[in-house]
Amino acid sequence: MPRTANDYIKEFRDRLGEQEVDFKFREDKILMDIADYVMDTCEGNIIQGDRNEPEDLAKIDFTKYDCIVDMCLFFESQFDLIEHLIPNETNYIFVSSGAADDRYIEHYGDYGVDKKKVESRLEDSDINFKIVRPSYIVGKGNHRPRLGHYMNKIIHKEHIEIAGDGKNTINIVFVQDVVDCLEEIIFNFPAVSLQQEVVGTNIEVIDLIYKVFKYVLDDTYEGDVMLVQNDETALFPKNDFEFNEYTSAQWKLNKPSFDERLKNYAEWYYKKGAEKYGHII
Repeated sequence: MPRTANDYIKEFRDRLGEQEVDFKFREDKILMDIADYVMDTCEGNIIQGDRNEPEDLAKIDFTKYDCIVDMCLFFESQFDLIEHLIPNETNYIFVSSGAADDRYIEHYGDYGVDKKKVESRLEDSDINFKIVRPSYIVGKGNHRPRLGHYMNKIIHKEHIEIAGDGKNTINIVFVQDVVDCLEEIIFNFPAVSLQQEVVGTNIEVIDLIYKVFKYVLDDTYEGDVMLVQNDETALFPKNDFEFNEYTSAQWKLNKPSFDERLKNYAEWYYKKGAEKYGHII
């Protein structure tokens, strides 16, 4: 039976020895070590290459895989290179974006348009596809920290510029929820074509900034953080995701509250942001 990610983590944890019994509190520090360990010990075939190069794609035998989760497909030209390689029976999951939603696509430039084009190509194909559309993904170690702008401003005691009155609603989904969604689709919907929005909590921008402010800074903070409207008369365009929360009991089971998860992320960013992203805190 193939080993799971948790199997690798447990094995890596065992190898650390008794001096690392506080593993769960140090997981961010050794995250890359775990990734390297998986790469070194995985009995599967780790293939590295450029998906835009046909000779690199030729290294992959697509018929060997029951499921493919494609997280870095952005352009039709990339889909052109793989469409004929994916067997019709393979459970192919395309991680798209909420930006491809017709309600918001005009506000997200080429990114949303390109994702939508790939979705349309899949719908016209014979591939056994699933489309997953996350909203704003938040998670420790994210290569693009979406809340980082607000956090950096707060940490450096700088003015935060907002559009309109800050009452526009955005939707934040934590990365573990996206993982849970993918897992559910992989195991429960192997032969069904579907499109799934992966969303979390709707929250007004001004309330989000307040919560981040509260969680990032402790009681010793002195001074003010000012919100500055870039145009006091501006109405913020309805260009941020306002989905209904997913209510699957399986997803909600034993999940921490939004505030608890946001607090954990804010604390991680405050302590690890400079190390991860290179800015000065």
